[in-house]
Amino acid sequence: MALAKDISATIRKIQKEIQHLPNITDRLNFILEATLTLFGATTGSISIADQEEHVLTIVAAKGMDWEKKIAAKLPFTLGVTGQAASSREIVYVPDVLKDASYIKLIESVRSELAIPLLTRETTIGVLNLESDKVNFFEPDIINQANLFASQLTIVILEERIAKEAVEKSKREEDPVEEILGYDPLLLFLKNRIRQIGPSDTSVMIIGEEGVGKRMVARSLHFVSQRKNKPFLTVDCSGLSHEILEAELFGTFTGKSFNPGKIEQANDGSLYIESIGDLAFDLQDRLLSVLRDKVIPNPQGEKKALNLRIFTGSKRDLLEEIQNGKFLMDLYYKLAEVPLRVPPLRERRGDIPLLAHHFLHIFNKQYGRNKTLKNEALRALSIMPWAGNVRQLQNAIQYAVLVHSEIDLGPNSFGPGNTESESMAPPFINSNISLPSGILTPSENLSLKIATERLEAMWIKEAFQRVSTQEEAAKLLGISRGALQYKIKNNQFLTGYNS
Repeated sequence: MALAKDISATIRKIQKEIQHLPNITDRLNFILEATLTLFGATTGSISIADQEEHVLTIVAAKGMDWEKKIAAKLPFTLGVTGQAASSREIVYVPDVLKDASYIKLIESVRSELAIPLLTRETTIGVLNLESDKVNFFEPDIINQANLFASQLTIVILEERIAKEAVEKSKREEDPVEEILGYDPLLLFLKNRIRQIGPSDTSVMIIGEEGVGKRMVARSLHFVSQRKNKPFLTVDCSGLSHEILEAELFGTFTGKSFNPGKIEQANDGSLYIESIGDLAFDLQDRLLSVLRDKVIPNPQGEKKALNLRIFTGSKRDLLEEIQNGKFLMDLYYKLAEVPLRVPPLRERRGDIPLLAHHFLHIFNKQYGRNKTLKNEALRALSIMPWAGNVRQLQNAIQYAVLVHSEIDLGPNSFGPGNTESESMAPPFINSNISLPSGILTPSENLSLKIATERLEAMWIKEAFQRVSTQEEAAKLLGISRGALQYKIKNNQFLTGYNS
C-alpha cells in the first residue's frame, strides 16, 4: 500500500516538474531518475519505439556510456527490451549472466526488468529497471512497476514526449552510427572515428572484404569540416591500368580534358579502395600529386590541391613494401592514422542487430513481412562469415526474397532450402568425433585425469567454433574466469594457445 502511495506521488511529481524543464532531454532524464529512485534500481533506461522503422531508441539512460547509448537502436524482439516490446508483456531476467539472449550494455547489471509502455493498439516504448543484485525485483514490486508504467505511458502521451523524443533522435542522427553495433571492438573504432574525423589526417582503413571500410571512410568525412564538400570513391580492384589512371588523374577526350576523381573531390575527401592493387607507376604519380599539392590537369592552369585521402586495404602493405610492390613513402603519406575494422566473427554479438536491420530494409524493399526465428538467429551467430557484413546482408536479402515462409529458420539463408556449404560452419549437422581411445580406460583409472582429458577436448572444440574466450565460455556454460582457470591448470591444455 505504501508503494502504491509512492507511485501516485511520483507520477504527480513528474507531471509537475517536467512543465518547468526546458527541453526533451531534461524531461526524460528527470522521469528516469524519479523512476529509478522509486523502485531502488541502480541503473535503467527509457526506450521509445519508432513505429515506422520498428526499432527502439534509447532516449534516457543511467549508467550507460554515451557511445553505447547512441548506438543502441534495438529491433523489436531483440534482447530483453525488444522481447518486451514485441510480446507486450513484462520480461524479467533475475540473473542476466544466465540468459543467453541478454545484450550487455552495462557491466554492473545482474538483474533486469523490462516493462512495455502500452496503449491499446501500440507499444510506445519500454521502461528498463536494472539492479546490481541477482533477483532483485520481487513479484509484488514487478506488479507495482507495471502499474506505474501504465500511468507513466499516459503522461508520456499527454506531454507528446514520445513523439518529440523520436523526432529529436532523427534530427541528431550521428553519421558514425551508420556503422551498426555495440561490441567493444566496434565502439572503440567509432570513438576513434570521432576523434580523428574532424582533423585533416590521411587514414588507412584496414580490414577484410565486406567489413564496411567504405562506410568508415564516409563516417570520417561526414564528421569533418568537409562534410558539405564532395565525397568520392575509386576502387582499384578489377580495373585496368588505363581506366584506373583516368579515374584518378583524368583523361583527354578529343581536345578536352575530363578531370579525374582527385580534381572532382578537391576541397572534400577521396576514398581509394584496395589501394594495394594500384600499379607501381600510378603509386609514384599519386605520391607526386600529394607531395606537390597541385591538381593534375595538364591542360588547365595549376590549382592548389586541398584534398583529404582515405584508403582501404585488405592486405598487409608493410609486407608489400618489403616485397617491393608498394612505395614506402606513399604508405606513410596515406597511413598517418591506420584504422582496423574488426571482422564479423570477432563481434558476433552484433549479428542479431545487423540481421534485424537488414531484415527491416528488405521487408520494406520487397513488400514482405518476414521474421527471424530464434533458431535462425542462433545459426547466423555461429556461421563463419568469411564475407563479413556484406555476406550477412546478402544472406538476409536472399531469405526475404526467395523463401516463401514468413518465419525464417536456420535453413533459409543459402541456395535452395538448405544451408549452403559455404555458409554453414563445419560443426553443423555433424557428430563430434572423439580421438581414438580417449574414453577407453587405461592403467591409470583416475577420474580426475579422465575428466581433464574430456574437458580439454570440449574446450578445444569450443575454440574451433568461436574466436574469443568469452564466447567459448558461453558455449561451455561456464564463466570466463572458470575457463581461464581450466586452460591454465589442465595438463592436456599445456601450451594451448586460446
